[in-house]
Amino acid sequence: MYNKNDEITKKQLSFVNDLLKREESNQKIVDDYLKSLKKGSLEELTKKEASSLLDLLLKK
Repeated sequence: MYNKNDEITKKQLSFVNDLLKREESNQKIVDDYLKSLKKGSLEELTKKEASSLLDLLLKK
């Protein structure tokens, strides 16, 4: 069951957006990740999904 408390946090969203601004190549990672989860935007991610995305962005 979907719980509103599971939504991406403002801090996570801000961090992803900062990483997108810093490096253009991060956009493809984000787009591919969202597509793989069948999500239309970052705001649709859960906290856990956002955490996984941040891990991907920071590891590259």
